[in-house]
Amino acid sequence: MRVFGTSGFRGYVNEKLNPLNVIKLALAFSSFLSDGRIAVGRDARLGNRIIHPTFVSGLLAGGSDVIDFGLTSTPALLHGMRERSEGAAMITGSHTPPDIHGILLFRRDTAEIFGDEEREIEEIFERERFHLASLDNLGKLENGDALTRYREDVRREFPTLRGRVVLDAGHSPAVRDFLYILDDLEMKVLHGEVRGDFPNRPPEPDQKSLELLGKIVRDEGATFGLSLDGDGDRAIFVDEKGDVVPPDRLGILFALEEARERGIRKVACPVNTTGAVEALREHGIEIVYTKVGPPAMAEAILRKGAGFAFEESGKYIWPGNILYGDPVYATAKLLQVLDGMSLSESLSWIPERYTKKGAIPCPDHLKEKLLFKIETLIEPLGDLIKIDGVKVLLDDGSWMLFRPSGTEPVFRYHVDAPTKEKALELERKALSLIRSAGKTAGLENLN
Repeated sequence: MRVFGTSGFRGYVNEKLNPLNVIKLALAFSSFLSDGRIAVGRDARLGNRIIHPTFVSGLLAGGSDVIDFGLTSTPALLHGMRERSEGAAMITGSHTPPDIHGILLFRRDTAEIFGDEEREIEEIFERERFHLASLDNLGKLENGDALTRYREDVRREFPTLRGRVVLDAGHSPAVRDFLYILDDLEMKVLHGEVRGDFPNRPPEPDQKSLELLGKIVRDEGATFGLSLDGDGDRAIFVDEKGDVVPPDRLGILFALEEARERGIRKVACPVNTTGAVEALREHGIEIVYTKVGPPAMAEAILRKGAGFAFEESGKYIWPGNILYGDPVYATAKLLQVLDGMSLSESLSWIPERYTKKGAIPCPDHLKEKLLFKIETLIEPLGDLIKIDGVKVLLDDGSWMLFRPSGTEPVFRYHVDAPTKEKALELERKALSLIRSAGKTAGLENLN
């Protein structure tokens, strides 16, 4: 069984995330960290009443002491664990549908574990090379509070903030982070009830909820608004006009601010980042393209010297903060960067790009076969990049990317172009290519 996907160990409760696999993963992580202290948090998903205590029990059985931060956001857990543990585990399905659950594993430096570390943990998992502690050496359990440290970390850099913000919390525990840490802002909250069944909005911001957020931002005369995902590590912003800000554009703005303030000359972003990011080269900034997901972005920071990283899902990573997405920090940083200027005005110079993306159902065992068939079809169209899936670069600067999801049983496509018409054309082309390849890869009902 493949343990890790793009980000963490994910699946359905009592299927991939059955009690046996959960406790095996806990024992493997404990053994990997040589029984060091481990911080644990969870989101509100309903299945976590099974997964959370099972995982904690596995850590204790392996001899690891546990700091249990309980119901929390992922960024809060990472702030809370700093200098207190050898690693951390967040039990969350993040942005995926409510019935999908997961476990994210983190290093001492707050980065999600890297690929070589994943393989080491997978080997321990598969071969069951666990260390089981004796009765006298079982781990000890303590409860932790993450918000105090989180507030200290953010307000140390941003002691005073002003602005009116509309927050669509999306039923995430991160609503408490915003209200506690950014308490000097005028803040209106939507979907602030923390619930694991996500009754009023899916865990990932969708078009309908973003339209509502945009309307309220306009009506309230807010500085901007933002919408969170299920565990509070992604943020999609809307400007003062209520228009959704593509995360890549905001990432460019943040990158230039880091270059101005800290002199950075290298930025990391995944291979599915829009072509607008190439504008950074005109400012002397090198772009390091990575695989999709926070582990690859953090690895580019730590091993390739990138001074900032971002991705189109709405994650922004500052090395001086935590090595993961942090919407509270991003909100404070954006208020600082704007300094009275409107968000739409601050982004107006960035070249427009148009993207389309989607996913089709695809069982895990057919993903690689489908990818191979697509690669064969697109090879004559242009230069191929195989950092993550396969991306074809077209003569006009447009591109198409095809990649199997590492978190869900779907196959993703993503296209990027300088005009709306070209983006729509490429989306039709991408779907046609998937259908053609799917017929020979064994996929049915691709309409």
